[in-house]
Amino acid sequence: MNDDLAAAAERLAAILAAENAALRRADFAAAVALVPAKEAAMADLVRQPKPPIAAPALFRQAQRLRDLAAENQSLLARAITVQTRILRIVARAGAPPQAPRYGTTGLRVPSRRTAALALSTRA
Repeated sequence: MNDDLAAAAERLAAILAAENAALRRADFAAAVALVPAKEAAMADLVRQPKPPIAAPALFRQAQRLRDLAAENQSLLARAITVQTRILRIVARAGAPPQAPRYGTTGLRVPSRRTAALALSTRA
């Protein structure tokens, strides 16, 4: 019983370690590819009967899983931040130019796109 639980915990730990390594090197495709295996390993771990008293080895495995999961959560949050920044850059680049507006000083061209327009005009 404890052997199955220990094996399930070790499988999940190995997958979390691999996903964390992929996230640290910003290899999002590799991290995403591990999601089905991670979900299956988590489901397998949850299905295992829990012993009434955990052996010291199981306690150490639980601590390791806790640490890997905490690191995974932090790395996933960082990956989401990076992806959000990239999407914002792409969205801004693909946004239609803003039309010039009239203000108190006359015609005003939005400065955000002025540099890009000037650069493309010279090209």
